[in-house]
Amino acid sequence: MSDSPRPDDLPDAPTGYAALPPSYSGASRAPGASGASAASGAGPAGPPAGQDHGHGSAYASAGFGSNGTPPARSPLRTVLAAVAIVAVVAAVVLAVWRLNSPPVVAQPAPPAASPTQVQPTPNLTTTPTTTPSGPVNADYPPALRDYYTQQVAWSPCSDNAKHECGTMQVPVDYADPSGARFTLALRKAPATDPSKRIGSLVINPGGPGGSGVEYAQYASFVFSPEVRAAYDIVGFDPRGIGASSPVRCLGNSDMDLLFSDDPTPDSVAERSKLLSDVDAITKRCAARGGDRALHMSTGEVAKDMDVMRVLLGDERLNFFGGSYGTFLGAMYADAFPKKVGRMVLDSAMSPNQTEQQEMTYDIQGFESSIDAFIDWCVARPDCALGSDKTSARQKIVDLLDAVEKNGLSTSKPGLTTIGEGWVGFSIFMCLYSDTSWPTLNRGLAQAFTGKGDILLAKGMSVVERSASGAYAPTTYLQAMIPVRCADWPRSTTDPSLAADQAKAKKDHPLWARMTGELYDNCRTWPTTGRTPKGTTLAVGAAPILVIGNERDPATPIGGTKQLAKDLASGVLLTSDHDGHGTYYAGNSCVDSAVDGYLLRGTAPTSGTTC
Repeated sequence: MSDSPRPDDLPDAPTGYAALPPSYSGASRAPGASGASAASGAGPAGPPAGQDHGHGSAYASAGFGSNGTPPARSPLRTVLAAVAIVAVVAAVVLAVWRLNSPPVVAQPAPPAASPTQVQPTPNLTTTPTTTPSGPVNADYPPALRDYYTQQVAWSPCSDNAKHECGTMQVPVDYADPSGARFTLALRKAPATDPSKRIGSLVINPGGPGGSGVEYAQYASFVFSPEVRAAYDIVGFDPRGIGASSPVRCLGNSDMDLLFSDDPTPDSVAERSKLLSDVDAITKRCAARGGDRALHMSTGEVAKDMDVMRVLLGDERLNFFGGSYGTFLGAMYADAFPKKVGRMVLDSAMSPNQTEQQEMTYDIQGFESSIDAFIDWCVARPDCALGSDKTSARQKIVDLLDAVEKNGLSTSKPGLTTIGEGWVGFSIFMCLYSDTSWPTLNRGLAQAFTGKGDILLAKGMSVVERSASGAYAPTTYLQAMIPVRCADWPRSTTDPSLAADQAKAKKDHPLWARMTGELYDNCRTWPTTGRTPKGTTLAVGAAPILVIGNERDPATPIGGTKQLAKDLASGVLLTSDHDGHGTYYAGNSCVDSAVDGYLLRGTAPTSGTTC
């Protein structure tokens, strides 16, 4: 891991996602080749997921090199680490919802319709340049025939003629398929060896809000050459997100407000303001987003994927989902168990998790991750927290308390002073990948002097806020409320839950400051959210491989283990690693197991640890 300054360490650095260097033109890159560092630990300038290919025993067993530094993972590994953004935004800013996963490099999105504008309905029967691989026995409701029998108009992608781009149509409301439609953007990286082709591998990098189109753009960095040879890697932007009829329900001022409010109110007045602001933002999102914003649930995206499966010519869905993508994969498997092919769920969470379980897992994930950072830091002569491990955590607590009272000064126009919201969020995001630990160390050192440029640059790069105060249309924040309010149960007034939360905040003071006030940010959303089944998921599905790192702050290992247990055919594989994102992240044992499953259908023994 390099201690050289990263772009987001510098006060005058660009605060949006950095552009890809010319060498990342879509051509394959040699494993282990060095490249430009990601713009941030959670929002890299490079491709998704971890991909240091110099696998060795130190990666699989120790987690740290002989010199006390984390293993030299590729700076490109942090796309999946960045795809836990919304989880942290919710944990730090909205304080209740922690679905996870980071964005990949932002690419220009098509002009969006205004919130009140109805988008035109394209023709479903466009002539394709490439047809599906063969007829599929599709079992679908007659009312959805036009969707399941449409043809995708594939054409060479503008940035890489070897990839194919296209669109497909899905109904906004599956209960009214003759009504309005979403146009979903697709990108396919064809199998590099047609003689070995198994089928399509649909992918989702997480979020919610992550772009599968961008994820597929960097398929050669995300998957092994063997997997790339055998599968068409197909990414898509989920409904309402990215280039798929985007729903943009939050303005720049709304998103700034999410970070500027005090996340740990100390008085009735402060708490009242926090709740009032969040309720107002949620109301505005519903009003601006209209009917489309009310139909962005994961259950509906899962139905979209089944339409996609048929259009791609696959009898069964082969799927790789990271972070929030594991939630999507589990929902698909539960809705269409007989249509599950080879499915890998990396850095997972279960749709059945209760709020108590979610809180327990979050504490475990945060504590293990902050301890790993502290262990690394105190061994260094320049550690901002000193050399005493027992007092290091309290120094961060004291810093956040001081920031709550006095803020940190910055050189950013419009944000000359920042509070706990930005600071806590930025610290948390640095824990997503050990490649960001030097950034966190320098950011903390600067914060102790009363300045917040380094930490603010990190946070702004993650949510794609420019120095002028404009958030990129692709920011995860746009998807946060519509998806969260559809997918996750509301906080309850159950006295036992309130007691558990109060005890957790007392026993884990640093976690409490990072998480903020616990409340329901969907109180003013006009529709009812999903109710977890609380039973076994995906009965009758083929084996589903669930993988995760032992020390993951975004999707803690407890949630990964629960999902493997909740799935009737779940197979658990864990990695003795730090950070978010397991496959192709520096552990050859994991990579071998995942590749063996995807290529030969051979799953490892459940409970295997690499």
